[in-house]
Amino acid sequence: MKRLQFIFLFIVLSLLGCEETTDSLYLDKSKLVEVNCIHLNPVFLSGDANQLHKSLRNYPELYENFYTRMIRAGEKDHLSNPNKIDSFTIPKLQHFLNDSSMKVIFKSIAATFNEFDDYKEKISVGMGNYSDIFNAGITNAQIGTFYSNFNATVLENDHVIWIGLDMYLGNDNDIVKMLPPNTFPNYYKQKMDKKYIISDVFFSFLMTHHFNPMGDELLARMLSYGKITYIMDQILPFESDENKFRYTKDELNWCKENEEYIWRFIIDEKLLYNKEPALIDPFFQEGPYTKSFGPDSPSTIGIWLGYEMIKDYVDNNNVDVVELMKENNIQKLLKYYEP
Repeated sequence: MKRLQFIFLFIVLSLLGCEETTDSLYLDKSKLVEVNCIHLNPVFLSGDANQLHKSLRNYPELYENFYTRMIRAGEKDHLSNPNKIDSFTIPKLQHFLNDSSMKVIFKSIAATFNEFDDYKEKISVGMGNYSDIFNAGITNAQIGTFYSNFNATVLENDHVIWIGLDMYLGNDNDIVKMLPPNTFPNYYKQKMDKKYIISDVFFSFLMTHHFNPMGDELLARMLSYGKITYIMDQILPFESDENKFRYTKDELNWCKENEEYIWRFIIDEKLLYNKEPALIDPFFQEGPYTKSFGPDSPSTIGIWLGYEMIKDYVDNNNVDVVELMKENNIQKLLKYYEP
């Protein structure tokens, strides 16, 4: 299944109880962005097709995605044609909501995400930092949560960043365990963790608004992704490094310990300027590991290595993020990299 994943400084000092706080060391409170949350999950849980139709009609892009692609109930015109809404669309939605397995899933989502304030605060801080860095003048952001029928982690529709909470129920959730392994292999289920929500939100947001491919060769692709993850590093300093790459701590440590080996392999195999998809796509694809580096390696090594290159470039040059995004000379960006 092709997932719709494009899919968007909260360091804490704990007083007494090690609880996180939004009293960020990195951001003036006056720069916080107001986050408006739209929660559609209670509508799904209600089982009322008319109410679901009414709610989703406020977000036509999401509704079309949900109805035609996620639950595959019908065609786009079913959502607006008065002759089909009552006779076809509503009954289809009601049939979907009445499914006993759906009811179990909706209840599990409600139990897992019985509060969203922590995510809202972190998104507010991250958006404030983003607005400050890019001088974007953002004063408010729209965030929505919904059920994606296990199709979408994060996507941006109708100027709202939507989070498919079903994709973050956790690997130990009974529903996740029962997902078909041919579509959801174990390595993917391991990453269906709510600890990745914030990083996924901002990665999707930045990919949508700032991703600028600098070429098809491996080096250019690594640097293009490296810019995105470097921006994430600047706007989300409260997030752990492993979360920003959808890694575990062990996976990130493997990358750090084997960085020289990874680089030497790329050079020896003459891959740095190679454009052959079969050879370089595995550096960016989700999987149990990265091809050529064995089962102990994590996937998407190319994204992590691109970040390291960009970080070395910025550390050795007096450039800000805006200037970094304008620099497309891949040799200049590579010049300061030391594995």
